[in-house]
Amino acid sequence: MKIYTLVHLQDSAITDADAAPYLTKEAAQAAMKTAWEEALKAAGIDPTEPKRDEREWECGEDTASIRVDFDSVFETWKIVEHSLPVDIAVRVKGGMVQQIISNAGVSAEVFDLDVSDFPDEGEEDEAYDKEAEYEKLLKTPGWAEIW
Repeated sequence: MKIYTLVHLQDSAITDADAAPYLTKEAAQAAMKTAWEEALKAAGIDPTEPKRDEREWECGEDTASIRVDFDSVFETWKIVEHSLPVDIAVRVKGGMVQQIISNAGVSAEVFDLDVSDFPDEGEEDEAYDKEAEYEKLLKTPGWAEIW
């Protein structure tokens, strides 16, 4: 499993740093760009104006920065990728999921799409709704087939 940590360092009269984890690089990039734009606005910088010696700013794929010399303000953002060994094992016996174990604090939901040979009223509709919910999850960013 990969996580992406957005590290933000602010060096002004007081040095401050924080970090936030994200499950996708795209989410970390969006958060970095939003924070960078807010910091530009707070510093009174219009990103469309030409840069001057006392003011520099840039926002790339994995890093962003703002430097305002006359106020001695310097901010940087950096996205750091980490690989975490998260594993899940599913035990199925008799056609039923019996147990799910993991080496990390994750959750699991089982979508049983089977319908009995003689379905009760609404059982087929319930299975259809569960399958639609599963397909929606599969198309959600950050979700992917692993087996």
